[in-house]
Amino acid sequence: MKTKKLASLATGLALAMSLTGQADASTSADTKMLLELKAMLEKQQAQIDKQAAELTTLRQKLAGNTEVLTTKASKEDVAKVTEATDKMVSSSFSNVDLSFYGHMNRAILYSDNGDSKDLYSVDNLNSQTRLGFKAGVDTTSGWLVGGRVEYGIVSNGSSDVNQFDTYDATSNNFKTRWAEVSFKHDTYGKVSLGKGSSATDGTAEVDLSGTDVAAYSSIADTAGGMYFNNEDGTDVVKKVDGVGSPQVGDVFNNFDGLSRTDRLRYDTPSFAGFSLAGSGSSGDGWDGALRYNRKFGETKVVAAFGAASPEDLQGGAVDMQYSGSASVLLPMGLNATVSGGVRDLKDSNRDDPTNWYTKIGYKTSFYSAATTAFSIDYGQTENLTEDDEKGKTWALTAVHDIAEWGTEFYLTYRNHQLERNASDYDDVDVVMAGARLKF
Repeated sequence: MKTKKLASLATGLALAMSLTGQADASTSADTKMLLELKAMLEKQQAQIDKQAAELTTLRQKLAGNTEVLTTKASKEDVAKVTEATDKMVSSSFSNVDLSFYGHMNRAILYSDNGDSKDLYSVDNLNSQTRLGFKAGVDTTSGWLVGGRVEYGIVSNGSSDVNQFDTYDATSNNFKTRWAEVSFKHDTYGKVSLGKGSSATDGTAEVDLSGTDVAAYSSIADTAGGMYFNNEDGTDVVKKVDGVGSPQVGDVFNNFDGLSRTDRLRYDTPSFAGFSLAGSGSSGDGWDGALRYNRKFGETKVVAAFGAASPEDLQGGAVDMQYSGSASVLLPMGLNATVSGGVRDLKDSNRDDPTNWYTKIGYKTSFYSAATTAFSIDYGQTENLTEDDEKGKTWALTAVHDIAEWGTEFYLTYRNHQLERNASDYDDVDVVMAGARLKF
């Protein structure tokens, strides 16, 4: 349509010029120029029509792939855009990066001590339910200023329930786990001040098996409150002020450093996989640790060793405490873990308590969206509450981790045994199944 109008305009111009009475030569030249202009405009219009047709075809293709494009965008881009432009958790300071994190870990626990059998709904204290905030600021001087606040929120902890306390067994449901500020530099290391892990916290708990959410060296976290039943028929007596029948938690301990304390801690930078840490805690406790974390090809090796002087933190009965652990994960999924610890008691008339623990595991993927881990472990603690006392335990565990859901499903069977000179006790058998949801 536009081409016809342009052609008519050119023709009209040529006719008008011919009527002006100008010279024939001039008229002929102008008419030729207008005809050339008409041809050029027709060519451009043809190109425009072709491009319009191509755009129409492209729109039709895009309309047919809307669902695919939307799905791809939602998985790859929407989360990033939302985080950048619509953060639900943000600091009042624009240069502070603030994040909210935590997990919920609930399970059903079944226990049989040879006399009574019970079923409990518990919070799995192998990795208790928690909520926390982390803050960080990258300064122009190379220092990272950080802060962390974390609370444990526990109802009916797996190491608190027993034959007498089947519900509401956990007295402290809301507990401060972390409340610290820290200053980190790639060259100078990290300084941490406040409530948090002491230098030796975790030195007995290195574990690459993938099953530590339900089974690791801290044996008493699974049914630690259960009472042993005396085989001679004596009734189980509920413990009051430390007096009563023995419980699982009385005879097992991995001696894992000083746990979380109000402390001043320093960590060195890592050198060839090695790092050092030291801390001083309120209550006059102090400790130091050596850690190692390195990969050799696809093989991962992690290890830790710690020495601690608890002073008042453990009632003043312990002079020194030593703990260590190591774990290796091979490319095909096979893994092995060992842990050990000893307490040097101030009472020279008592034998020093010792602990050792070992685990063999295997990790695999039956399908691409999840990882499944299996393990079998065995542990033994001696002389924890009295001389010649021996606690033995073993477990079979499976954990199915669906990363896209942020959820691990687990099932474990554990057998607890107690040997004492004066009495014989039935085993305590425990089955625990549950799920941990991370966010």
